[in-house]
Amino acid sequence: MIKYPDKEEVLQKFKNKYVDDIWVNDFIKNDEFYIANKEEIDSKLRHKFDLLCKKCIEMQKSNLKGEVNYIYFSLLRTSILEERGDFRIDFYDENWFLDKEECSDNIELDFLYNTLFELESSLKSKKIEYGRTITEMDVEYIIFDEADKYHILCGEFLKDMVKEQFINLPSYKEMKRSSNLKILVGEFMDETEIIYEENEKEIESN
Repeated sequence: MIKYPDKEEVLQKFKNKYVDDIWVNDFIKNDEFYIANKEEIDSKLRHKFDLLCKKCIEMQKSNLKGEVNYIYFSLLRTSILEERGDFRIDFYDENWFLDKEECSDNIELDFLYNTLFELESSLKSKKIEYGRTITEMDVEYIIFDEADKYHILCGEFLKDMVKEQFINLPSYKEMKRSSNLKILVGEFMDETEIIYEENEKEIESN
C-alpha cells in the first residue's frame, strides 16, 4: 500500500524552513530601501494626497461634498496577488460608506511589500522540492498570512505620514473638515484602526 505524505505536516515543515521569522530581516531591508529613497517616496505620496484634497475642495465648492468626517486608507488585498501594494484613499462625509459622492484615489506602497513579493517568488521555486504535495494555492495562502505582518507595518508608516506630512499640506487645511475628523487604516469596508483624530491635540492637552 502506497503511503502518501501528510499534507499538513509537509506544509508545516516547508513554512518552518523557508518562511518562519524571515519577515524580521525583510522589514530591515524595506526600512533601508525607504531611507535611501525617502525624498522621492514621500514626494509622490504627498502629491497624491494633495491632489485628492484639492479634488475634495472643488466638490465642496460645488456642494457635492460636505465636511470630511473620515479619511480611510484601505488595503486592496487582491493587489497583493498581482504583486502590488495598493491602498485606496477615500474621503467620506458623515454618511461614511453611504456617502454617494466618491472622492478617492489609490497610492502605491509597493516598497513596503517588495520583500513579500520576493518571498512569494522564492516559495514557488522551493515548492518543487515537495513534488505535488505543496501547490501554488498553498503558497498564496502563506503569502496572505505573511501579508498581515506587512499590513501592520503599512499602518505604522501611514500613521507617520499623516501626522508629519499629510495634515500639514495647505490643501488639507483648506478643505472643510469635521472637528471630529478621523483618519483610519484597514481593509476595504472591513475592520479599521484610527491612526489620527482631528481633535487629538485637544485631548492630549486636557
